[in-house]
Amino acid sequence: MSEPDLVGKLKETMGYLNKFKDKWHTDMFWVTPYNWLPEVRSLIKAPERLVIHDATLREGQQTPGVAFHKEESVKIATALDELGVDRIEVVPMISDEDKEATKEIVKLGLNAKIIAFVSWDKKVIEEAIDLDVDGVMVDFVGNPWQGRVFWGMKPEEITSKGLEAVSYAKSHGVYTVALIWDDFKAPLDFIYTHLSTIAKEGKADSISIADTYGQGLPWTVYLIASMVKEWIKPATLEFHVHNDFGLATANALAAVAAGASAVHTTIAGLGERAGNAATEEVAIAAELLLGVKTNIKKEKIHYVTQLVQEIAKFKVGPNKPIIGSNTFRFSSGWIYYMLSKAMEQGEEEGMLPFKAELIGKKKEFVVSKGSGGSLIKDKLKSLGVDVPQELLPELTKAVKYEASIKKSALSDEELVYIARKILKP
Repeated sequence: MSEPDLVGKLKETMGYLNKFKDKWHTDMFWVTPYNWLPEVRSLIKAPERLVIHDATLREGQQTPGVAFHKEESVKIATALDELGVDRIEVVPMISDEDKEATKEIVKLGLNAKIIAFVSWDKKVIEEAIDLDVDGVMVDFVGNPWQGRVFWGMKPEEITSKGLEAVSYAKSHGVYTVALIWDDFKAPLDFIYTHLSTIAKEGKADSISIADTYGQGLPWTVYLIASMVKEWIKPATLEFHVHNDFGLATANALAAVAAGASAVHTTIAGLGERAGNAATEEVAIAAELLLGVKTNIKKEKIHYVTQLVQEIAKFKVGPNKPIIGSNTFRFSSGWIYYMLSKAMEQGEEEGMLPFKAELIGKKKEFVVSKGSGGSLIKDKLKSLGVDVPQELLPELTKAVKYEASIKKSALSDEELVYIARKILKP
């Protein structure tokens, strides 16, 4: 193809993508249009709407040092419901306090479905159902190695016991999810036999495969999820993943692209080891990048994630995607210049992954070593201090020196103090 022909072809492609501009560019966000290339969309078999199954109350308490009292669990459940999660996972079997919390949560009559996490023990299943939950999620092994090492069971015995548990739950007329963990290290032939038996003979409503140690590449997750989705019909497919390799959100999206109807998540990615896929990350990425709707009220994300961190006494890193304190906090002089220009044009979203207001947050400008004169001057003006242009170079030098010594952003008080010294008569 000649260069002119190639350029013409690429222009045609951009014309096609512009037909879907509302999918990738609105007044609140501007993401890459290439997620909407026909070659990309042809691979996506996602549902129109993704079910967010939030496991904060269970996985959150598997985070070392995190414990929720009854009142705190109820408060978190209420907040999760306000956020718009579809399902809230409770864990009455863990303690008497969690059992009482489950009772209180059920009494609230929330919009979200209350799903009890249970083992494959029939007594545990029955006790959970007696609490009037909307459904149960039966957790059991999906790897022959685990069955042999932990319980001395043969592969067929694992399947038989899982089938018995799921069938028992279904016999009580409740919605039943089979959470079969660590499938991603199991032989494919076992995965097929194990999962298809649970789905078809056990009549499970849904099967959740689990990349328990977050080891699958997104392409791997897409392939496995695509196969399993066909094997377990008419049951639906769900996905549970941890973040050990930093791939939890990417793998969750891969599973959804392959047709998973629900993803298990936690607020702020709380969970065992490196945590789980974060509720806020999966919801925002699913909607903005994959184009799949969720029921999440995005404007409540900042409030709810802050609340859970406060209750859990667990603070995420400042660079945590979506909710970290630095995600909409700027100090670079060059970035401030470009962002200011974009704001003047009414296209602030061009310099951001999305506007802070989308998640109920506000952007913030702070002064540090990398700040330029414009940011320093504008910041001081917002604090009631006007800086003459001729004194700005001296002030900028002093601010950079102080911030370098301090190795952090300057507080408003520190900035004003330095300015007063430079500006004194």
